[in-house]
Amino acid sequence: MTMTRTMTAALFVTLASQASLASQAWGATINKDAGSSAASFLKLGAGGRAGAMADSFSAIADDAYAAYYNPGGLSQLKGPQLAGGHTSFIRDVNYEVIEFAYPFGKQEQYSRHVLAVGVNYLSVNMIEKRSVDSSDPLGSFDSTDASYGLTYAFGFNRRLSAGVSAKLISQRIDTYHSDTFASDWGILYRVNPDGRVPVAVSAVARNWGTRVSYVSGESDPLPVSFTFGIAAHILPDRLRVNLEGTKYRDTGLFGAAGAEYDQPLMKDLKASFRAGYTSHYRDLSGLNGMAMGMGLTYNLASFDFAWLPFGRLGDTFRYSLILKF
Repeated sequence: MTMTRTMTAALFVTLASQASLASQAWGATINKDAGSSAASFLKLGAGGRAGAMADSFSAIADDAYAAYYNPGGLSQLKGPQLAGGHTSFIRDVNYEVIEFAYPFGKQEQYSRHVLAVGVNYLSVNMIEKRSVDSSDPLGSFDSTDASYGLTYAFGFNRRLSAGVSAKLISQRIDTYHSDTFASDWGILYRVNPDGRVPVAVSAVARNWGTRVSYVSGESDPLPVSFTFGIAAHILPDRLRVNLEGTKYRDTGLFGAAGAEYDQPLMKDLKASFRAGYTSHYRDLSGLNGMAMGMGLTYNLASFDFAWLPFGRLGDTFRYSLILKF
């Protein structure tokens, strides 16, 4: 077993797993590579809006968090956006996301160019350190995982757009440290933007990059994934649904579905109600795989909340804010 797997396993036992590692240990689709990928925090999602839809978002991807779900979707932005999110996991595991996207070369219904920068940061503090099976710890240490990304999206026309992200992935656990590089690629195609029920399809490849190595001569691959999605605006400006399938290198294929309904409340104020399901966690007990939440949008600011139960591991809560300029 490599150093990366050894340290990941220790963290799993101490914390009952970072939520993404739970999907590997008890996940929906177990295969021969389960638990063999490094940097599992790259699977943790982003904003509260997508989270409430079970992270089924690749063919909608119309806000700053598209930099995570589908870089090609950024061309839908009509103005700059600043987004920040916080996810509270079990045992004081915290996950933060910040994205800033700036479109330029604006056309009537899309942006020709978009640049975005973002940070995903997972931290676990005060992990008890042991060298043998004992109830007495030798001390404690911290663990941090971060991804620093630069994204560019190009709108070919109002139907087709594509994007690419370059990421520096930096991980630290106790005195060990590793840096690696990766990229994400995404395409969004709007089949019938003027149709009665507009439909869009997406294709995304994520986490393509070099292997993670904490110790010379030992390394592990990143959690490379492929996602294909389809979204429909069933009621224009009201009801959207997104269906997608995803395959990580260390899981089997799993599906996810999410829906979002917007309800205007008064001038410049609307509420959004969301729900979703993913089969990624179907082997966990309880309401695993389900997700739900809501959001409030006032003028150019949106606050979103998501509840994501993880069965025996407990509940996860995700909060996010988007400011439009």
